[in-house]
Amino acid sequence: MRRSIILFAAVLLLAGCGGAEPASAPSPSSPAPVAGSSWMDGFCGSLIDFAKIGDFRMPDFEQDDVASARKVMDEAFGVFAPGFDNAVTGLGKLGQAPSAEADAARESIVAALTPIRDKVLAAKAALDAAPKDDKAAVAAAAVSFRQIGSDINDMPDPFQQLETNVSLKTLAAQAPNCKKLPS
Repeated sequence: MRRSIILFAAVLLLAGCGGAEPASAPSPSSPAPVAGSSWMDGFCGSLIDFAKIGDFRMPDFEQDDVASARKVMDEAFGVFAPGFDNAVTGLGKLGQAPSAEADAARESIVAALTPIRDKVLAAKAALDAAPKDDKAAVAAAAVSFRQIGSDINDMPDPFQQLETNVSLKTLAAQAPNCKKLPS
């Protein structure tokens, strides 16, 4: 689960919280930067719930206590499902990117997160469909969650290109949702 912390840090870099100089406000006769910062605002808005994954800590529970284990798994999927789903769905709904670099960043993040999102949603749906006291369903959810954690750890860093791209950092500095990402 340490990978989620790394992803969380990468989101912070995307948001330009690393000390990048804020760009000057665009003039009213300059719609391209406004459109770009609006797009980036949607980009960062799509990642707000995803950034919460970095704060999640799996609570301790007794292995033989099905109710406790179920509560913990429900809580975990309650953070991971919207985090991944809102990121993939939101990024997919963004309009025309302001640059080829921005579009490549979006595409790589969606490509990296989609298979994990699909596993999270499938595991959550299976657990939600099971009776609350179904020990086998809770055990299967725990196995799925461990695999999801492994997938996160093995995933290439989809944010790497955003760490060094000055134009994307500049747009992020102008986007209100980027400021909502944890710093």
